[in-house]
Amino acid sequence: MKETFICKLEKHNIYYLNNSNFGFYILVPYKEYNETNITIRLKSNYEMYDLNKNSLSDVEKELTNYYKHIDNYNITLILPVLFDDMLDRIRTVNDMNLYHKMDAYLSEMFNNAYAFLTKNNIKVNSNIYFISNDSFNSFTNWYVSRYNNRIEYKTVLDLVKENGSYHSYNVVETPNMNFVVGKENEPKIEKTFEVEVETFENMVKNMEKAEKNNTANAGFVSYILLGIITFIVSIIILYAFIK
Repeated sequence: MKETFICKLEKHNIYYLNNSNFGFYILVPYKEYNETNITIRLKSNYEMYDLNKNSLSDVEKELTNYYKHIDNYNITLILPVLFDDMLDRIRTVNDMNLYHKMDAYLSEMFNNAYAFLTKNNIKVNSNIYFISNDSFNSFTNWYVSRYNNRIEYKTVLDLVKENGSYHSYNVVETPNMNFVVGKENEPKIEKTFEVEVETFENMVKNMEKAEKNNTANAGFVSYILLGIITFIVSIIILYAFIK
């Protein structure tokens, strides 16, 4: 595949890999992270990222605005661009022939992403994560169910919790691309990426606010208990003195 460097973020580089059938953008860590998981999300506005239809500067702006929200986290996200309207067709038509063709495209993408990451000295962990997009639910539910022991749904919140103190990768070493070990439960419909990022930021703020309130409430309760204990002891002493 042809490999094109697009731009650099604070902790990741954005690359574009393509052949005659499809291309995909991939967020490649170059700072802090030397191992990662492959994550993918299908986008209904993929044409905005198509270099055959848009200028490089416009595409770079779109990618930067999208990827900057996860630059601080170890999320190696793939955004596919297909040149035969496959993404539009699987979004609107439930056709097994289309699904199997898309399955073949995804397998090729994952293999090329794996090879590209390892070539850049990034260790690829065992799981492949699929971030759901409501526009593609019919296909993604079929796809994740088809490979439910290899590929699993994740939300962005799940992925960011696996960073830092939340780090909890399930690493399984195998010699080839059939290295994914996922959960076997039924796939769930997840929120969109944009909503999840906003939700995560709000969640952090709410957690911090709740911790402050809990601390304040704990201190207030402590003073009440101390007052009650003091009152009871005073009554006992007074009663004993009167007797």
